[in-house]
Amino acid sequence: MKPDSCTSMRCSSVGSHCMNCSHSIWRGEGKDKNGKVWRWEFNSRFGPTFLRKDLEPLVNQPIEEDHPAWEPFEKWQREHITSK
Repeated sequence: MKPDSCTSMRCSSVGSHCMNCSHSIWRGEGKDKNGKVWRWEFNSRFGPTFLRKDLEPLVNQPIEEDHPAWEPFEKWQREHITSK
């Protein structure tokens, strides 16, 4: 899975971004145990930003460790980011 975009003006791997590029922005989504879909953008430097359906950031980001949004995000992260 390639990053959706890279905001670097000096990225040496334009077109084939490195997995750990701090400028890579990844998008993902997943369902929690109740079936609710969560969407996010992920940057390896700053972490996830959870999004609304229109892909704008949620006003209230989930910060509690036991928030349902973290389960699908962490699963996605294991499968797409840390396993590469």
